[in-house]
Amino acid sequence: MKITDFLIMDGNGDEIEADAFGNNIAFSCADCGHPVLAIARENQRGSSEENPVFCKGCGTGYFLDVRSHAEKLYIHWTDAH
Repeated sequence: MKITDFLIMDGNGDEIEADAFGNNIAFSCADCGHPVLAIARENQRGSSEENPVFCKGCGTGYFLDVRSHAEKLYIHWTDAH
């Protein structure tokens, strides 16, 4: 799914800085600032709560919640490793 130009928000609905291109999104870890790359494609890292991506700096997990009809993308955090 292409997410270029989508509004990017954290799990609280606050807009965050991120770079989305095609089906990839890069953003900074909210805990340590390390770069994180997630992919908005089924079964890819960060694509769902079942397939989170983990920050390589501190291990915080993230997953994407894409709302294509509204062109919005939420980035949620998770504790699961």
